[in-house]
This record gives sequence, C-alpha cells and structure tokens, in this order.
Amino acid sequence: MWYAHDMERKKIVIWLKSSQKETFTTVYHKGASYRQFADRLAARNHLFFAYDAGSYRGDDIFYPLYRYAHGEIAVDGEKIKADVIYNLGNIPGEDFSTDTARISNTPAFKKFFALKFNVYNLLPEFFPKMFFVDNEAHFREALEKIATSKVVLKPNTGTGGVGVKIFEKAATPVLDEAMKKTIANGALLQEFMDTKNGITGICESYHDLRLAVVNGTIALTHVRIPESGSLIANYQQGATIKELAREDLPEKIITLREKVHAKIAGRFPNPMYTMDVGVNADGDPLLFEINGTTAFPWPEFESRDFFIEQLAVHLENS
Repeated sequence: MWYAHDMERKKIVIWLKSSQKETFTTVYHKGASYRQFADRLAARNHLFFAYDAGSYRGDDIFYPLYRYAHGEIAVDGEKIKADVIYNLGNIPGEDFSTDTARISNTPAFKKFFALKFNVYNLLPEFFPKMFFVDNEAHFREALEKIATSKVVLKPNTGTGGVGVKIFEKAATPVLDEAMKKTIANGALLQEFMDTKNGITGICESYHDLRLAVVNGTIALTHVRIPESGSLIANYQQGATIKELAREDLPEKIITLREKVHAKIAGRFPNPMYTMDVGVNADGDPLLFEINGTTAFPWPEFESRDFFIEQLAVHLENS
C-alpha cells in the first residue's frame, strides 16, 4: 500500500532480461558497482526490478516485480505504475510507448545506435571513412575506395570486438568463412586508424579511449590497450584497462566529445552513451564507434562514485 509520503519518492523500474540477473550480484565482475548504483537509487526512490517483455502490462504498469531494498531483491506482490523506466536490457521495440513514465534511453535511441552505420551517417566527419557491405561484390567495390594499407571489417551490430577483422589491403583479398558470414549479415568496411603513436601522457602505442557520457558530461573514462600482437582493444579480446581522470584528457579529445555530443543531443535529447576514440598518426582524435549504452566503472575505479551519482540523477530527472 502506498502512503502520502511515498509520492515524494519516484517509482523507478530497472527493466532487464532474465539472463542479466547476475549483473547486480557479486558473481559479475562489475557487480559491486551495479549494487552501489542500486543502493543509491533505493535510498532516494522506490526501486524495482522487472524481467523480460512479459513483465510490462501496458500503461506504465509492471507485474511481477522485484523490490530492491537494503541490498536485497525480493518479490513484490503489487502491480506498480512506474514513474521512470531504466531500459537496461534493451527489451522494448522502437514502437514502444509509455503513458506518463519516462524511459531512458528510449527504444528509438537504442535501435538507432545498435546499427553502427546509422551512427556513421549521423557523424561522418568524426569517423575514418566507412562503407556498408552485405555481399562480396559490395565488399570489393568498397575496398577499392579504401585509402589505407590496412582495412577493418566489422559487423554492423554487436559489441566486444566480436567478428572484427583487420587485414592488409590486397588486389584480391581472400575471404575466409568467418568474413563471408560477417558480410552476409551486414558489415562495415572501414579505413584503418593507425594509433601506433599513442596519446601523449596516456599511452605510447595502439589504444582505444572510452568515454561514458551521462548528463552531458564525461562520467567515466579509461583507455584500453590491446594485448601484444593484437590491434583490437577490447577487454573481451584481452586488452588491459587503465582508468583516466577527465583532466588527463588532451584538449583535442575534449573538443571532439563536445562536438559529437552536440549533434547527438540535437537529435536525441538527454542521451547517455559510450564513445570510443583513437588518436591517429597526425595527432587528431577520431571515433571508432559509439554505443547506445553506458559502460559501468570497475569497482576499483576512482570515478565510480561520481559515475553512479550522475546516472542516478539522470534517471531521477530524465
């Protein structure tokens, strides 16, 4: 039963897939950060978890629900009408609509940024040259337009560096079965950004600099350095992670982030996202990609508390 004083506290629902349940447990490698985030929200609001599409009953109502309080997730027998929905599991489709609840990020935003070529078309001036390919003929036509000696092939969707292939450009490159499958599912052929000179004061060689943007500010930043012999800087592919402070970032990267954010926010108000940046051989930063999700801090990151507060405020005020 809800009382008058409850009206001062928002009903926030974190909506995710059943397969993501361990995210808020100690089993997950960032679980401590997620639980601190849940604690912060629950201290100021009524916090619930809902799992999978079937928990949404229309008109902002969720059932069944799991209430979060005092570090525990417990079944709640009530139906509730959400004030805010945190779309963590990317469950609803683009045509999903709410009654009065605010959803962050919106399904339209999530769908748009799930397709990397959409992002390139929105922000082409900030990326290396890129082409969409979905068959071998398109692949070879695009390859002729690539000016760099190395070429990047990557899926149009997905994360973690899965399916990314970097190869030497040749007159007749041989496509292996994995590359053929990537192309058939829709892929990007991209000019290689040579980051071998590193970033002054941050790293000395190949890298991928990640910035998480919440409330229009850099809430988290770290550099990922590929393992020896690799050019792919993803943690899932063996890269090492080094946290950075905002004041460590070169001014050129700050400026790039501001320009990129202005264009994204002009289309999608109050967005939160992650951008991956590299600095080329000329010392200029360019985008590798942008993801419509925010990377969470590792538990040992000094920026952990700042990030969590920014994300909590974003949901409370979204």
